[in-house]
Amino acid sequence: MKGRNRPTADIYEVEKTMVTERVYSYFGYDGEVELPEEGVADCGGAPHYFWLREGGSTPEHGIYDLAPIDVILLDKVVEAEAIWRAWDLDYHAGKVELDSHPMRSGVNLHFANLMHEISAASSRLRADAFRRGAIFRPTQAYQVHASQFQGKRWPAPGLHSATLEVSWLNA
Repeated sequence: MKGRNRPTADIYEVEKTMVTERVYSYFGYDGEVELPEEGVADCGGAPHYFWLREGGSTPEHGIYDLAPIDVILLDKVVEAEAIWRAWDLDYHAGKVELDSHPMRSGVNLHFANLMHEISAASSRLRADAFRRGAIFRPTQAYQVHASQFQGKRWPAPGLHSATLEVSWLNA
């Protein structure tokens, strides 16, 4: 029985030594029981669009399709993320209501156009995608920041959505 728990412990030890890469933006993630459905992250030091293919045995592990992106698409993703983050901070601070979310119809036309352009570009990239396993987790800086808000009612002023990092594995 003692050996049964050993592989799990070894996996977590290996995770601590894995190379982590930047996640620029992610879409469809609740931070608890889901993996990011898609987004943009570095893979091998270069920006790639990623799509969830299948979930793994834990909320952090999954199999993804990835495709490299150009600087034009990356700039759109970074701009959309900045709009989202600004709204997210204002929402948690109580400055705006949920109905002002930039994805709501008629709220932020520029954001909606960016997201449409990103979606269209990602659809064209998918045919050239390759597969990798992934481990997503909140960055250490975010974990420290979020720990200040444990036990507080959501939304909490100063809190914001998770900043993630990823380690890519051969699928």
